[in-house]
Amino acid sequence: MNKTKKIFIWLLLVSSLVIATIATWVFSRIDGALPILDGKETVFGLSKTAIIERDELGIATIKAENRLDIAVATGFIHAQERFFQMDLLRRNSAGELSSLFGEKAVNYDKSIRRHRFRNRARNIVSQLPDEQVNLLQAYTRGVNQGLKYLKGTPFEYILLQQEPVLWSEEDSILAIFSMYIDLQYHDGQRERTLGLMKALLRADVYDFLNPKGSIWDAAIDGTQYEPAALPELPWPSASAKQSYMSDHRYISLNKQSSQYQGNSAQAVDSQTSQTISGLTEKYRTEYFPGSNNWAVAGNISTTGSAIVANDMHLGIRVPNTWFRASFEYPQNSEQIKITGATLPGTPNIVVGSNGNIAWGFTNSYGDYSDVIELVTNEDNTQYLTPDGYKAFKSEREVIAIKDQKATEVNVQETIWGPVIGKNHQGALLAYRWVAHDKEAINLHAIALESAKNVEQAFDIAARSGIPAQNMMVGDNEGNIGWTIMGAIPKKVGDIGDTPMNWATGENAWQGYLTPQEYPRVLNPKKHRLWTANSRVVGDEMLAKLGNGGYALGARSKQIRDKLFAKASFSEQELLDIALDDQAIFLTRWQAFLLNNVLTEQTIAGQAEFLEAKTILMKESKLIASTGSVAYRLVRNFRIALRDLLFSELNSTFKSLDEQYSFRAIRHQIETPLWQLVNTQPDNFLMRPESSWQALFKKALMQTISDMKTTDDGSEQPLSAATWGQQNTTTIKHPLSNAVPIIGYWLDMPANALSGDSYMPKVQGKSFGASERMIVSPGHEETGIFHMPTSQSGHPWSPYYGKGHEDWEQGRASAFLPGKTVYKLTLLSY
Repeated sequence: MNKTKKIFIWLLLVSSLVIATIATWVFSRIDGALPILDGKETVFGLSKTAIIERDELGIATIKAENRLDIAVATGFIHAQERFFQMDLLRRNSAGELSSLFGEKAVNYDKSIRRHRFRNRARNIVSQLPDEQVNLLQAYTRGVNQGLKYLKGTPFEYILLQQEPVLWSEEDSILAIFSMYIDLQYHDGQRERTLGLMKALLRADVYDFLNPKGSIWDAAIDGTQYEPAALPELPWPSASAKQSYMSDHRYISLNKQSSQYQGNSAQAVDSQTSQTISGLTEKYRTEYFPGSNNWAVAGNISTTGSAIVANDMHLGIRVPNTWFRASFEYPQNSEQIKITGATLPGTPNIVVGSNGNIAWGFTNSYGDYSDVIELVTNEDNTQYLTPDGYKAFKSEREVIAIKDQKATEVNVQETIWGPVIGKNHQGALLAYRWVAHDKEAINLHAIALESAKNVEQAFDIAARSGIPAQNMMVGDNEGNIGWTIMGAIPKKVGDIGDTPMNWATGENAWQGYLTPQEYPRVLNPKKHRLWTANSRVVGDEMLAKLGNGGYALGARSKQIRDKLFAKASFSEQELLDIALDDQAIFLTRWQAFLLNNVLTEQTIAGQAEFLEAKTILMKESKLIASTGSVAYRLVRNFRIALRDLLFSELNSTFKSLDEQYSFRAIRHQIETPLWQLVNTQPDNFLMRPESSWQALFKKALMQTISDMKTTDDGSEQPLSAATWGQQNTTTIKHPLSNAVPIIGYWLDMPANALSGDSYMPKVQGKSFGASERMIVSPGHEETGIFHMPTSQSGHPWSPYYGKGHEDWEQGRASAFLPGKTVYKLTLLSY
């Protein structure tokens, strides 16, 4: 017994020693990955000394004697704080995530490889002007030196059992390509969806479901476009010209005309369980990568300069997309000082203020890509061009997969772009996209750091290569302006929202707009400008931009109306607009529920319906506040009704073409949806219930049932189902789901937040304002800046998570970096 006890104690001691050794090793590796905050380090690539100061939030002020040394120091600090994030950006657009995450990323990598972005990035670098190449080289040297000076591998690579790969100049281009993927369609999904609809529906039906305008339009030039009228004949039905379709497809779209009176209920239940299932995802369909920005001129600002406000809406995770920084350096006998947000992986300030101008962005959603229907020979080995038939060019892409053998993808290329699939008739489709051209990316935007006024900023914007953005800019003389920043293709022929044939040469891109041709608005008479991803301008300017899937104008309209509600504005008053969570868009849906759905006849015998009506009547002013049950009820009812109403139509389209996506057109559907539920026509043949009232009742029953079901599956009273309960944040590190125990240290606290998608304060569970900036050039000391998560990507950093609470609560926090707490001096060799 004593011997057994001694063996047990000995094994316990050895095990404890092994565990302690492993824990010490892991601790040392993780601790060694913390950035250097103080002291002096000699860094290869610097021509002179550079200084990195950080305040208590980790916001960096980088000082150097020239712009190239600023780039070296920026690369150094990005690598030290955010290298894993940078690595994900380059791998995301290069289609190389499988080498980190294994087989689960292979399908995504395959879908991205057809764009061959790494090859395109190399070509772009080779064609950049020398001064831009020098900047990339300086930044790259800084990144690799920053990685080298970490005492340990960034902790993410320890968990993944990988080693980081050094940075290259092309990787910075790839980081920007990742923003193209985030902000524009990389697969032509919207155009393919509209193409299917146009091919299968009568012209009046297609126009009805694809309206050109709505009551929510709030263009800065005041243009309005009317929605199409309701179809008068029974619909949907394939037009006569679709007689080429096979019988089973034709019948698939029309058979509902004899069944809509009641035989489809079972099918609807099945479809609903698929299309409208899972409380986590079911009501999260509204979020839209984009942003808000607006500006007021100096004659209505409290500073006398223009004031620019900007909040860019993206998916939010740990760490945040942006890294806050201030650059100070001499240039042409003047001292440049610029403050704002950088994108780790790139060397410049993305949005900010330099004392003379301030600028911000919202995603443009113009039409910067086109799907092309190819005419091919019988065996699909050649395709027709204006110069006759040409053979497809085949490119082999090898995808490395962690712990597995590599796989290959063959990419078919045309003169217009890669082949991306087939349409519902089996015709091959090619993709023409700005991202495929050398004009897509350059570093000309760095000139904004020294721009003096709005007109100079306009010229820089028209020469810059980024995913096309609505640029809002103001200067210290009080001028304000809007333009597009990024390349705009010059299109000829019948090119619009749907795939077209380009074989004759009549349809084509003829280069890109010159700076003189760019749409722009300078100093409007009423001294206010605004954008929010919806249509910004009309007529000739709209014709240059096209429609790539604009957001509904509800946010723009609400911002516009708030801007005209006061005669002058301070930074705090513009922040108040950014935090506006009033649900103006849903006010009419609240009235619809009360007046058209929750009638006395409907309520009779339905205690839940009576309770719902009581809840709705208590909130005369609907607000997306955390404690509101009424807001959640109205919001979710609208989504449930919309998805149910179009469920059979969507199911039919999806059966004909897997690339059909209701999500891609969900915002434009609001206008026909409202027309349908208010007119309640009998000629809509795919209504999934025998009567409109039955449809409304079913959608409401489903909404209430979902609200009464908590995330763990238990039941709760309807009165407890608040908006905050549904809109509780889940802002996580990319690895916390894979290794759940680390989420405790990595993820941000889960808190209920107000706001939603159709109001200025855009806020979802893991989506929303990736930054909020309100700044008046020349008055940066009174500017405001919010950013979720924090500067650091390391959970042991002294400023990890700092600033996040200000973003959550909407408290005004400083635009400029605060008092220096940490100082690192980088010395040249």
